[in-house]
Amino acid sequence: MENPTFTALAELGILSRGADAPGQGDKADPGPHAYRDHTQFCRFENHNYRRPFPDKSIAVFDFFEPGLTVAEALAVTGLTVFLGAADSPELRACLDDPAALVLLFEPDEAALAKFLEAVPATRLARQNAFLFLGDPCSFAPALQDQLPSGVFERGTPAFFQTGRIAAEYESWAAAVTEYLEILHFRHAVYPLTGQLMKLSRPIRSIKRKLTWDQQVHAYENIPDYLSRPGIRQLRNRLKGHAAILVAAGPALTEKLDYIRANRDRAVVICVNNALKPLAEAGIRPHFTVINDTSLSSGEVFRHIPEQPGTILVGHCLSDLGRDRFRVKYLFGEHLPNIFPPREDLDLHGSVITTAFSLARHLGCARCVIAGGQLASPDPWKLAYAKGATNHAPESRRRALINQHPQLYPVDTPFGQTLYTTPNFRDAALWLAEEIRLSGIECVNTSRESILYGPGIRFESEPVLPEASFSRALADLFKPEPPSSRPDLALEHVRHERASWTAILRAAEEVLRDRTPAILIKGAAILEQLDGSGVTFLVERHPGFDNRHFHRLVFEGGPAAQAEGYRQYFEHLEQMGREVLALLDESEQACRRFR
Repeated sequence: MENPTFTALAELGILSRGADAPGQGDKADPGPHAYRDHTQFCRFENHNYRRPFPDKSIAVFDFFEPGLTVAEALAVTGLTVFLGAADSPELRACLDDPAALVLLFEPDEAALAKFLEAVPATRLARQNAFLFLGDPCSFAPALQDQLPSGVFERGTPAFFQTGRIAAEYESWAAAVTEYLEILHFRHAVYPLTGQLMKLSRPIRSIKRKLTWDQQVHAYENIPDYLSRPGIRQLRNRLKGHAAILVAAGPALTEKLDYIRANRDRAVVICVNNALKPLAEAGIRPHFTVINDTSLSSGEVFRHIPEQPGTILVGHCLSDLGRDRFRVKYLFGEHLPNIFPPREDLDLHGSVITTAFSLARHLGCARCVIAGGQLASPDPWKLAYAKGATNHAPESRRRALINQHPQLYPVDTPFGQTLYTTPNFRDAALWLAEEIRLSGIECVNTSRESILYGPGIRFESEPVLPEASFSRALADLFKPEPPSSRPDLALEHVRHERASWTAILRAAEEVLRDRTPAILIKGAAILEQLDGSGVTFLVERHPGFDNRHFHRLVFEGGPAAQAEGYRQYFEHLEQMGREVLALLDESEQACRRFR
């Protein structure tokens, strides 16, 4: 019979339930709670990003030492996590602190019921406490979708557990701890340490729109925006068929024969970095996906022959391969008031997540993962397949230090320890949860992978039944063109040309000034460019050193400031000329479509 208190708390949005975790059960937890001593996930992030702002009192993540007390934790974070439902003084202190957010996790239903006999529901209904019962990877919706980013803006989570949890539920406690620390990384750390902001330190208040790489692609891709359809036309077009998702992990090399043998039995979807090894092996995938918007992500397209039999599915701000692909479908929006609106694909952290989302979008019922490892046996460097553009030899052996720059250790279901980046560990968690709740059968063909969890099983070479999808696939090579407006695109290009011409002239004017007035003039123009998104482009322009610029302009004397402004505007001048050249090509393309 359902516990009425559970029902009431669930209706109030305070309690979320998953599957009970294996354990002793059927007894109360007397407490107390003590700090859970462990190596924090954030220690494997670059420590330079701990305080990336000019104001060094602002921390993005905090390191906790063994023996941390609740009072010490509350002095630096507003997010406390309690493992084990015990009415302890430590838990009461946090429940009584209106500035603290309390997440209480309990693996056993009976223990939680006894806790709720001692702690009235009214005490928990103060908007600062949430209860979670069961295995962290058994919730529906997934735990990652139940905890919004605002939870992790309160600070680095501090974990406190009871002796009962330490003795009887250690693996459960480790799983909860890792899951929440990954979510903290996802929402609070990665936005400042990832690709978008990686060259912005020290991070100051400026307008951030497109990065330089994205802006280059936005201009280069205008012909594709006008002529290539969105992915709506792909929805459920290969419904019920199997898919082989090909990533560029080192295990790909030994799976090439399997992929070749099953190309007529499954839709082969490869990530952009796996395209070169497949091409060198004479294997033509049916689809390749790209979602990374950096300039380097498209480098692989310069190392492969034309792929007329492969469909590119790309993010609209990615490198779209120029003439390498005859047929392309785009996802993601850019200026939907000018270019046709498009659906998006769910993705997170790694392009293998995009490959899975495409398979789901196509209606595939089964996925076989080849080379999707997201990890390496080398604690210091990720490994990639031979032939991939980012393949490199192993690093030299050295002692483990359990912090950056060592990679994060992950124990696999097969007793191995592999190493990965915080970003790839996050991507693996996200994808494993997506797979679990999708109902799509997934098989990983490599043991040397961190992509495991409920719904993902291992089989080296799963047998696939015969299939017939050639006609359905052939239809995808004849897409309906989008309803584009070349006149609006041309107007947009001309507007951009006028803006960049003005920016170029401003840069040239500052660079001509060799008097002390450059300080006033440079500061005034910089303020405008900070507010327009242009400075963000400059930060990512090749060769520009934002840290050096910041030291010169914001920390140096008049001579240093003048030098800093000259460096900034020299890059801006070069950037302006590059943009105008791109816009020349875009304007010609728009005219061809009129």
